Amino acid sequence: MNDLLASVLRITPEPYRHLDDMQIHRLLTRDPQRYMGYIRAQLEGIANGHASLDLRPKQVFSDPEGAGDFRVMPCVVRNGTDVRKTVKLVGTNVAQSLIPDQITVGKAFALHPAEDFVTHIFDACLLSSARTGVCAALALDWLSDRRNRTAIVGAGRVGYYAAFYAASLGGVDEISLSDRDPARAARTAELLGKQFPATHFRAHGIGETRDCDALILATTSTVPICSPGNCNAPVIISLGADSECQHELDQSWAGVADIYVDTLDSANFGDLLAWHEAGLIALEEVTDMLGILRNGVSRHGSNTRIFISTGSALFDNLTIGYLIDNARD
Repeated sequence: MNDLLASVLRITPEPYRHLDDMQIHRLLTRDPQRYMGYIRAQLEGIANGHASLDLRPKQVFSDPEGAGDFRVMPCVVRNGTDVRKTVKLVGTNVAQSLIPDQITVGKAFALHPAEDFVTHIFDACLLSSARTGVCAALALDWLSDRRNRTAIVGAGRVGYYAAFYAASLGGVDEISLSDRDPARAARTAELLGKQFPATHFRAHGIGETRDCDALILATTSTVPICSPGNCNAPVIISLGADSECQHELDQSWAGVADIYVDTLDSANFGDLLAWHEAGLIALEEVTDMLGILRNGVSRHGSNTRIFISTGSALFDNLTIGYLIDNARD
């Protein structure tokens, strides 16, 4: 009976490897220069046409009963015969009852390039935070004329990784971290100080001075917390406004700042979506990272440079490629 059933159903196991959050953290932080160099090289390959990108819009399904949502984020990168197919399915965990103190839950997947079965499963929490941090560091590198004093608002996972990779860039003497929970900012600053003893990290409360070369926002704010009147940083990087209800930047920035994004899909969420719907900004005025690599950054004029990331499936894809390559070591 069992042999007959097996001959009719013809089930073949689908082999896969699972990487948990701490494995991902170790792989992405043990050699940050190598990770950032990999991402930079992959982006350059796409920008110069050596690789092709199939990046569909991120789909966000909001919960009408609360503030949570779940998201489907697919991406395919082709470089000759090398094809990397990925998709991430994550939720925004507002309730945090069964899984406390973790806002991002879910998994990312790598698919076989020919047969489309799942070859790798990745816990998505730290993957999402780390790839956002390295995205912020690259933006800081490309957009800032100097970054000696960098300030970060929000000392959670994304704020930690943004500081980690910013310190890895070099040229950063001091990073200040502020958070509505001062103890969290202090813990994050202490950890980073041990990891980067040549950089001075200090923690303070929200609302203290933002006299800095670059300001990174990594919050869950639902109201704008940064406007031209309260920030003199020449470069501002916004990482936290990744849904319709989240906002970090006052609309008065529209029209007076040069706007950059990770990918143009970021214009469909958060502050950029609100500005576009209000007619304050045209999408043609926004430059993505591939555009930066192709055309550079204008060094003329005194406009503030604002970089906005709402979470990119492209950075998921590239990070997954790095994880797969280095998990073999």
